This record gives sequence, structure tokens and C-alpha cells, in this order.
Amino acid sequence: MKKNLSLIMAALLVLAWYITLSSWFGNESKYKEIISEAQRLEAKGLYLDAIEQYESAKEVKGNTLELAEYIADDYLAMGNYKEYQKQLKAILNTYGPIEDDVDRMVSFHKNYSSQGTLIECVAELYQQYPGNEVVKAYYDSLKGVYEERYISSEYIGNFRGNYAVYESGGKKGLLNEEGQMIMEAVYDELIYDGNNKDAISVKDGKEWFYISIDGYKTKEPESNYEYLDVISEKRILAKINGKFGYLDSNMQGKTEFIYDEATAIYEGVGAVRQGEKWAIIDRKGELVTEYIYDDVVINSAGICSLNKVIGVAQNGEYFLINTRGERIGEQSFQNMKAFESKQPCAVCVEDKWGYMDLEGNIVIDCSYENAKSFANDYAPVCQDGLWGYIDQENRLVVEYNFAEAGNFTDNGAAPVAHGNTWTLIQLAIKE
Repeated sequence: MKKNLSLIMAALLVLAWYITLSSWFGNESKYKEIISEAQRLEAKGLYLDAIEQYESAKEVKGNTLELAEYIADDYLAMGNYKEYQKQLKAILNTYGPIEDDVDRMVSFHKNYSSQGTLIECVAELYQQYPGNEVVKAYYDSLKGVYEERYISSEYIGNFRGNYAVYESGGKKGLLNEEGQMIMEAVYDELIYDGNNKDAISVKDGKEWFYISIDGYKTKEPESNYEYLDVISEKRILAKINGKFGYLDSNMQGKTEFIYDEATAIYEGVGAVRQGEKWAIIDRKGELVTEYIYDDVVINSAGICSLNKVIGVAQNGEYFLINTRGERIGEQSFQNMKAFESKQPCAVCVEDKWGYMDLEGNIVIDCSYENAKSFANDYAPVCQDGLWGYIDQENRLVVEYNFAEAGNFTDNGAAPVAHGNTWTLIQLAIKE
């Protein structure tokens, strides 16, 4: 009895496999017939009829990547670009960043869309699939694409906050990242730190005073200073009778005016020079170090300390110290430029420029003719007399096209010069 039962079970199993295989071979044969018919219709240019065949094939095999791609290609062939894009997006959303379909999407926008739409497409793909190598390669290839603003100026400085100082007709004003003139160029000097819009330092004729971003005078000193900086940490760097000193925010003297050169107070310290030597002082005007340095590097904001590190020179070598005057690391350099952010600063070894981090370690080898420190992920570098931009992986992002170049903002705008004329560029993609 048991033997007969085993034979019956084996026979049923064989029958089940036979039915399954017969069904599979039947479906596969039917699927091939439908695909063959769809391709025959495509050859005759009957793309809508071919799409109907592919849709019917889904009833046999279900929704597959192959069928989705066939349908998308037919929409492209018939010129229905809107539906083609819709189909490709559905494929990528369903199956992920398949290399061929990423290529199809990008190639379509290269051939049929504006550069702006291409960039939007690639940026969207990168946002969805930041770890995908194919997507990242397309993204990286577009990182250096930029447009130039339709403005020209005699000079544009680095942006502080949303504004940069520009010069026109020998006078200075403020503009924004779109190149719009926020403050007309009517002042002989203008200093703005990006912080206090009601205390912008300007010079008009021989007089220094403070104005608001709207151009109204907000504060005027009693003395006729030869220089008046913005207010930084309740201290104002000023100059009178050829010497520098410091005032408080009420314009009352806090130090003697005894320095031949000086920086604003920031992070609790400043740099001052008497004769040929520099020292570091605190905000009270007391010495942190003696007058032992041949040079102190100062960034484009006019400060020596950023990230609580300071670049100094002694005995012909540049190195880093902290705000207590203690040396950081053993590395020394032929020359150095101050930090503009937390990202690497430019350093020079054997007449070539590279980059150093906050700990004093070389992170990009010294190979450039000239260089400026990083800010917002990019740094200006110079080769053969022209400036371009690199990223932190030392890839040339923007070609060597400029006579001069400033730092990018976090929105991807930067001041650049063609000859003696400055303008703004705007990156199409900015991380």
C-alpha cells in the first residue's frame, strides 16, 4: 500500500512539473510572438501599435525592465518626448539607476533640452542616487559649468554674507550675488564684514563714518581718522596721525595709537606691527607674543586668526601658531596665505603652491604657479598666468580662463577678472 502511495505521489509530482513547464514554454512562445509582432510594426513606423503589443506582453510576463525600455524607445522614436521622459523616470524609480537608462536620460537632455534642464535632471538624479558611480560621474562633469553675469566693474572683492564691495569710476559700493547694485559706488572706501548692516564703514572725501545698508549715516566719530574699520568683537581698528590703534564700539580709545600696521580683532586676537616685527595681541591690547615675527598672514576679511590658527613667518619660514602663540605642527613653508574658511589654506614650497589643513598637514601637493585658500569647497589656482578653480579632491572644476579670481560663495557665485574688468560667474551646480 505504501509503495503504491509513493508511486502515485511521484506521478503527481511529474505531472505538476510537466504542466508547469508546458505552461512556461507556452507563455515563452507566446511572448516571443508578441515581441516579434511589435518589432515588425516598429519597422513600419507604427509605434503606437507596437506599444499596444508590448502592453499585451505584460499580461504574459508581467511588468519587466525589458518591456519598459521597449515602450520608452517607441515613444522617443515617435517624437513624444514628454511620454519618453515619463517612461524613463518610471524605470529609474522602479529599478534604480540602471546604467543604460541613466545614459538614456542624460543623452536625451543633452540632445533635446537646454543646458539648464540637463543640469536640473542630473542634479535630481544625484540627489536620488548620490552613491551611484555613473550618476556621480555625470554630476561631476557638470560641476564646473557656469554662466557670467552681465556686469562689469573695475574690481569686485570676496563676498561677505550676501554682498561684495565693487569699484566703478574709482568709487566703491555694494552688489549682491546676482550682480545687482545694492549700494551705488559713491564712496572713496567701503568696508563691510557681512554682519552688521547698520555699521558699514565708508570714507567720503577725507571723512570716515558709518552708514546703514540703505545709505543712511548711523555713526560718526568726533576725531578725523585716516582709517576706520568695521566693528569687530566690540573693537574698531583705527588710524590717526599715521599710527594704528583700537577704539571700543562707542569710539572711545582702548589702546594707544602706536602701531605701524594692524589687523581687526577677531577670535579674541589681532596682529600688530612696530617697525619690522609683528606681534599678536588680545582684545585688551596686551601682548600675547613678543614682537618676534617677520610677517603675519591676513585673509581677505582683514583678520589674522580664523579657526583659532594664525600663519606667521620667522627666520624666513612660515608656520602655524594658535591664539596663545604656540606653534602647531612641525611643518614650515616658503610662503603661506591665510585661511578663508575651515577648509585648507594655500602654502608655498619651492616656488609652487599647494594646500594645508588646520593641523598643518599638506593635503594637496604643491604644484601650482599660484593659489588662494579654499572657501565653500573650491579654491582659485593659477597656471601659466591664468586662474581657474579646483575642488578638494584636486580636480580642475573650472578651467583656467581668468586674469584674477576670488572665492565662491555658498550659492556658487564668485568674482573673476578678464584683463582689468571684473564680473561675476555663477556655477550651474553647487553642492
